[in-house]
Amino acid sequence: MTSVIRRLADFSLDTKRADLPAKVQQEAVRAFLNYVGCALGGSNTPVAAATRKGLSLMSTATTSSVLGHRLRLDPVNAAVANCLSSAAHTYDDTHLKTITHPTGPIAAAILALADTRRIAGEDALTALTLGMEIECRLSVSITAPGTGAHGGWYITGVSGGIGAAAAACRLMRLGREETVSALGLAATQACGIRATHGSMAIAYVPGLAARNGLTAAYMAAGGLMCSDIAIDGRNGLLEVLAPRAQAEVIDRDLGRRYEVLENAYKPYPCGIVIHPAIDACLQIVNANSIDSGAIKSVALDVHNDTLRLTWRKHPETELDAQVSVYHWIAVALVCGAAGLDQAELKAVMNPRVRSLQERIAVNVNNALESDQARAVVTLHDGRVFNADIKHATGSIERPMTDTELDAKFTTLSARVLHDEGTAKLLNLCRTIGGKDDVAEVSRLGTTWLKKLTV
Repeated sequence: MTSVIRRLADFSLDTKRADLPAKVQQEAVRAFLNYVGCALGGSNTPVAAATRKGLSLMSTATTSSVLGHRLRLDPVNAAVANCLSSAAHTYDDTHLKTITHPTGPIAAAILALADTRRIAGEDALTALTLGMEIECRLSVSITAPGTGAHGGWYITGVSGGIGAAAAACRLMRLGREETVSALGLAATQACGIRATHGSMAIAYVPGLAARNGLTAAYMAAGGLMCSDIAIDGRNGLLEVLAPRAQAEVIDRDLGRRYEVLENAYKPYPCGIVIHPAIDACLQIVNANSIDSGAIKSVALDVHNDTLRLTWRKHPETELDAQVSVYHWIAVALVCGAAGLDQAELKAVMNPRVRSLQERIAVNVNNALESDQARAVVTLHDGRVFNADIKHATGSIERPMTDTELDAKFTTLSARVLHDEGTAKLLNLCRTIGGKDDVAEVSRLGTTWLKKLTV
């Protein structure tokens, strides 16, 4: 049997746009649009500014654009910057089975390449889809129950670079052996730990995946070869990281069933495992006009992943709050909203929010799925309000509509672009499949800038 790397290389090089189901093609556009919005919105954050400063110290080339800024870098470092900013608000898309973030590493690599060669929108979307599919399938094989993989691995950093390498090789028109080597080189660079959560480095891990994938493609193009057993062979990625993982899961029904259809877009700027709890609290407070000062206690039942990943009781920074279920429960009940304003430090340090956190009890209910939550809010006057979320907003069963995605894009883009630029870029992303030069996205994303504040 051929190695899984060779089978993935065949898939990434041989699949045609016409082979992709219509629904998959539609989701590629939605994923790309969501990515561009997140990258623009996150470009004006301290973590993005620090990253640009660090990268500019290393990069002397000026070939590739950085969305939301006039800085230009070499392609590899531009990919880091553009992927990192898309994750800066923890607003990026999520493959729900694995909690990997599929689009960022691959789209960032594609945009970096597009400044160095002409890439048609149709070709970019096809490469994006195939890279995302490879990333998601690798993530499934690693994170499935019983594989032995430690839950502390940040899976986007592990699998995202391999997907980005596949997309880059296709767009660079590399040969089969070069692509095989690139996938192996990307697997060699797999990295990322969840201890980065609550720090600037939470967004750095996806950025590294973009870098690793594009670097692997360039190195393979230069002639650096790698073993084709780097994923499923002895001492390969699976054996080292998840010793009981089944390699055949990676390409089972490959080209017939698409994991990218399990990808979801976030309505709230925080860890996706928090979203059902937010829905429950917003449902209660908005239906009943409750003042947070009247709340005696809040009890939440959640999926195990919610407390495992977002356990921080009293966040002290915006980055802490991104992964704190307690913050988002409290701020949703206090403000009746859960958007970018509620993610800022003034909301994190709001005395009413912090006081309410003391009255919140979060419990794991093993009967709940990851998109479910139950909330009970008890008032001092004895009244009790309940909410039972069967499927959170943004889940596969309740996906964000195109209208909602457009509104999210507009909100994010408007943080750095003038209104006319935002409208033009939104239309471009919606119609990118028919354009002959995807680099126009970067041009619009850097020429309609407001005055930078970070």
